[in-house]
Parts: sequence; C-alpha cells; structure tokens
Amino acid sequence: MFIVFEGIDGSGKTTQSKLLAKKMDAFWTYEPSNSLVGKIIREILSGKTEVDNKTLALLFAADRIEHTKLIKEELKKRDVVCDRYLYSSIAYQSVAGVDENFIKSINRYALKPDIVFLLIVDIETALKRVKTKDIFEKKDFLKKVQDKYLELAEEYNFIVIDTTKKSVEEVHNEIIGYLKNIPH
Repeated sequence: MFIVFEGIDGSGKTTQSKLLAKKMDAFWTYEPSNSLVGKIIREILSGKTEVDNKTLALLFAADRIEHTKLIKEELKKRDVVCDRYLYSSIAYQSVAGVDENFIKSINRYALKPDIVFLLIVDIETALKRVKTKDIFEKKDFLKKVQDKYLELAEEYNFIVIDTTKKSVEEVHNEIIGYLKNIPH
C-alpha cells in the first residue's frame, strides 16, 4: 500500500507519517527526496537561489520521477508512507502562479497513491509549529495553499483531518481508525 501525507508545514504530516510508518513497519520517505535534484530544490526553498516558478515545478517533477523508482522498488517488499508527494506540487506551484494543467502534465508519470491523508491546521498554529522557515512560509500564501489542498481533497477523495486542536496521539489514532476500515 502506498500512503501519502499532504498539508502545509506545521500541519503534523511529518510527525504523523513517521509514526504510521513505524507502526506499520513500512518504508518512510519524503519529498523533495534526498536525490541531487531534491537537494537543489531545498536550496531554492531556503531562499539561497532564485528560479522561475515553472522551473521549480519542473525540478519537483524531475525529483518525483527518480523518487517514484525508489517507491516502486520498496512497494515490492512492504508498504510505503510518504511525507508530501504530487499534490504538494499542484497546491504550492498553482498558488505560485504555475498553470495547474502544466503541473499535472509534467507529473503524469507519478505513481497514484492508495490513500492520501490531508492534514489541515489553523494557519497561525502552523506558523507557530514550524521551526525552519522557507520561501513559502507566508500567512496569506499558506492560506491559499491550504484552500487549494481542500479543493484537491474533493477532486481526489483525500481523507481530511484537522490537527489544530488535537494531540499527536489523537491524530494518530484517527489515522489508524481510517486504515482499519480500508481493505488491504
């Protein structure tokens, strides 16, 4: 099973994806990946290097192509839990002004997840939780991104969980509850 966690930074997706991977004895991974392209993306996100938003979208798609190979290999052995995936590109890059059809086109080879958990959170709470800031960590921008995620949730049938006033354990138990009701 390929499970993806999406949401803005500070929503709890990294914490929850790691907890679930540990509980399931699954392979945990993340995007941007640890590949050379992923490292370039992190440098851009830190603000050290500036590129056009379409260039950044292409870099994420290139990283995803390489990352998908790893995910497919791991899926032969066990379940895979991923912190961010295709839908992060659609949400963030489209809000940054890149045409959504372009983003979907360049990501057409991305593997379709079995389940996507979208963790939403009050923007103020998210900003308080985030330890390191990147170029996207602006209140108005994050609000638009979260709204876009909610549109995608409708389109792709994500499981949406509001983490604003819940403990890590409460959110984890809610995720486990959803998974118990899904046939493997």
